[in-house]
Amino acid sequence: MKKQQLFLSFICVLSVLFTVRAAAFETLTTTTTAIAGAYPFAAGSNWSYNDTGADLGTSWKETNYDDSGWQTGNGKFGYGDGNETTTLNFGSNGNNKYPTYYFRYEFDISDASQYGDLLYNILFDDGVVVYLNGVEIHRANMPGGQITYNTYASGTIGGSDENDFDLFSSANLLINGANVIAVELHQATPGSSDLGFDMFTDFVPITLDPTPYPVAALSGWRFLDTGVSLDAEPWTTGAYNVSTWSIGVGSFGYGDPVTTTVSFGPDASNKYITTYFSKEVEVDLTTMADMVEFGLLRDDGAIVYVNGVEVLRDNMPVGTVDYLTGAENTVSGNDENTYFITEVPKTAFINGINRISVEIHNRDAQSSDLKFDLYLQDAQVAVDPFTCEEGDIACFTSIDPTGQTENMIIAEEHKFQLLFKQGDEYTIGGGTVPGNNDFTGYVPVAGSSTEGYVAINHETTPGGVSIIDVHYDEDTQLWVLDESQPVDLYNTALVTTTRNCSGGTTPWGTVITAEESTNGGDQNNDGYQDVGWLVEIDPDTARVINYGNGQEKLWAMGRMKHENVVVSEDMVTAYYGEDGGTDCVYKFVADTPGDLSQGTLYVLKLDTPLINNDPSSPSAHWIQVPNTTKAERNNVTAAAAALGGTDFNGVEDCEINPVTGEIYFTSKGKSRVYKFTDNGTTVSNFRTFVGGTNYDITTANGTFSESWGGGNDNLTFDDKGNLWVLQDGGNNYIWVVRPDHTQANPKVELFASMPNGSEPTGLTFTPDFKFGFFSVQHPSGSNTPQQDATFTDVRFNASATVVFAVKENLGAQVPIADFQASVTETAPGTAITFSDLSQNNPASWQWTFEGGIPATSTEQSPTVAYLDEGIFNASLVVTNIAGESEMELKDDYILVQLLGIDDALKNNVVVYPNPTSGIVNIVLNEVGDQDVSVTVFDMLGKQLMTTNNIQSNGNAATATFDVSSYMTGNQMLMLKVQVGKNIATYKLLTKN
Repeated sequence: MKKQQLFLSFICVLSVLFTVRAAAFETLTTTTTAIAGAYPFAAGSNWSYNDTGADLGTSWKETNYDDSGWQTGNGKFGYGDGNETTTLNFGSNGNNKYPTYYFRYEFDISDASQYGDLLYNILFDDGVVVYLNGVEIHRANMPGGQITYNTYASGTIGGSDENDFDLFSSANLLINGANVIAVELHQATPGSSDLGFDMFTDFVPITLDPTPYPVAALSGWRFLDTGVSLDAEPWTTGAYNVSTWSIGVGSFGYGDPVTTTVSFGPDASNKYITTYFSKEVEVDLTTMADMVEFGLLRDDGAIVYVNGVEVLRDNMPVGTVDYLTGAENTVSGNDENTYFITEVPKTAFINGINRISVEIHNRDAQSSDLKFDLYLQDAQVAVDPFTCEEGDIACFTSIDPTGQTENMIIAEEHKFQLLFKQGDEYTIGGGTVPGNNDFTGYVPVAGSSTEGYVAINHETTPGGVSIIDVHYDEDTQLWVLDESQPVDLYNTALVTTTRNCSGGTTPWGTVITAEESTNGGDQNNDGYQDVGWLVEIDPDTARVINYGNGQEKLWAMGRMKHENVVVSEDMVTAYYGEDGGTDCVYKFVADTPGDLSQGTLYVLKLDTPLINNDPSSPSAHWIQVPNTTKAERNNVTAAAAALGGTDFNGVEDCEINPVTGEIYFTSKGKSRVYKFTDNGTTVSNFRTFVGGTNYDITTANGTFSESWGGGNDNLTFDDKGNLWVLQDGGNNYIWVVRPDHTQANPKVELFASMPNGSEPTGLTFTPDFKFGFFSVQHPSGSNTPQQDATFTDVRFNASATVVFAVKENLGAQVPIADFQASVTETAPGTAITFSDLSQNNPASWQWTFEGGIPATSTEQSPTVAYLDEGIFNASLVVTNIAGESEMELKDDYILVQLLGIDDALKNNVVVYPNPTSGIVNIVLNEVGDQDVSVTVFDMLGKQLMTTNNIQSNGNAATATFDVSSYMTGNQMLMLKVQVGKNIATYKLLTKN
């Protein structure tokens, strides 16, 4: 009989402080770790197991059963998921697998009286029955009644549930001496593809010591559930005696799954309205942040006090409340499992011991359920809000929430240009572009934001990567594809590639593609499996990097279902995640800056688990994963799982905030984006950044509540700290989360919706953040045409890559009309030339001239004559492919004055004969010694002749002109006489 003594079980607990657990009671560790024995034990512990396909009847669960002939191994146990530490045998027929597997964990207890209720966290796929010392204490996903070897589970466990730990509790059935926990694990069907089991345990202490701040979720509290009113008692103050209250571990309640069930009284139709909770917390004000985050799980209403002072009221009426006051609203659905966040200043606390008191109120006495839990931690450090400046790519008004349509919808302030599409011909190397465009990485040439390479992954089987050379044409404001070619990933050294999903760019100007498949095979016998790696590519040569041994994949970074990678500006540290398999977050620290071929690998492990998909405490740490030998590199995921790396159910992307330096990553299955601060070997400030709830979206048409949805896929930061989130689930949106967003004070925008059947993938920006590149993957073939920035029709009927920017930076712009006249004051008959000063390259003009001849024109620079005196308007509307400008109207722009208006020349200039048959005499009297000129125009303002050689003797002068050659077709000519700065204009009638 195998005994799990201190060496095998409790030393593990002491050494890692339960960090392998998927549920947490760290606030109780002072009590639990003080007990020198064998219970509790951690996940991944050593069990005896029987997977022989034998029917063991019922005696196998008893304490005195002899299991010495069983095998032993460490959790997780199972097959088919790829993250098992111990693989179980399912028999010789894959279509008729064994229905039942048996497990025993044996341990000694020296003093069972030191334990309160016992707590168990169990991972099971598909059904399970648990016994303690031969007594059934729990069954899940199993039918009622007698259970036999041939009993199948009630249903199939799938998706993220396959890796979740479920919490349950039992009374303390421990005995002094030998104890055994026995588990029978049942498949759902004979042909089921997978199986899984693991467990860890804890217990409720007999006494409850003050909890050091911060306080994790699911911690210990005292509670009063006797139906007694404390309205007349100072129960919220530290002096009030709560030592007789019950002790339990969160979550508390009834009617829904909880850890500690509280009483609702003897009458289910007249339940107690109020239940009281109390906890002491030890605070060091010198290390506490200025604001404290309270995460409150409440069903239905709650009031929270610190040292007798109310700091938080949620779903309760204002004013005075008493024991019989009901909550304002009934809590239901997801809100029953949501921790609602409120920030409280640290001035509410004192240095030392603080009393936290909570009263939970039901909606009414007939309510079916009640629930409570609370955590406390430092609030997020305040981040400056985003200020929209002209030209910022993140300046926009959210689109209306929508399901997918036949077109891509992006914010009104932006345009997109389609660059590269499935089926296009490569310009180099031949062949056509494959589909499923994914990661879209812009790599600048010499830091340029207008010339570079775009690497495009193809998530196909077999896979591929395309490199396109692009530049931005300043004249057309459009991007131009200069060359395109596939990367050679099919040669003797590399063998093949497949499902090239996301990836990343490096600070030294290369691209990394991620293979999201671990298909087996070592075709070239180099000791490495052929696929499941990160691969670094030089975009200039479109070739995989040679690290000194020929082209190689990044073996040291480990084989897994890679999704992406981000490399820090230190050129040493990289973060990435696995989508499937372990679903863990990894960190790689290179030995040499700029060289990822050698380095140390770590996996992230939360110190306490996620509760309802949100962190229960802000701390975690890194565990080194062996990655020196080829075998280790091929099998890093198995090692990471055995070491207790936290399963986040689909890590699709990791990114580094350029403003704060924090690490962000997606959890696709948990519909959240998490963030943390990396301190080297430890992690702090781990929290949910966004997701898992609805957000109010303000659009041009109002404010809408929109679900975040699932499928958090790609993350990208811009230079202002805005987080762009691309989703491959829900409505396949592109969200933008502002830098000062918190779950307590949401600031979320909706940028784009993808066309039918598609998802957005792989966004990156140019270094100046004026342009963004992303792909539209697997759209429906029936999507309809729409115009892009070229103002031609494009269709998203196959995977495509686009660039986008604010409208002013991409494509032809709607022109802005402006103009200028050669003169704005003139005499009748004078020709005026109008010059077009419009912006944005107009292609057509529509002029209007009040009082002018012609009255309208479509010329770019028309000449206009004015025959009558007056003050006249002029206007211009211009158009180009982008649209029509607003009218530029210049009121009272042209001043036309008739002959004689100039008093200086009145009575001093005589023109005769008028009408004339051809000869015209001009007599100038008393004009002095000034320059004199005479100009003749026709009635359209065309200049016919001019002379400047008229001489004055100081008193008078006469000039004679012959205008007969201009009289044909002109019944009237205009004669302008200028003496010095003075002008007189005459209408000269002609006789034909």
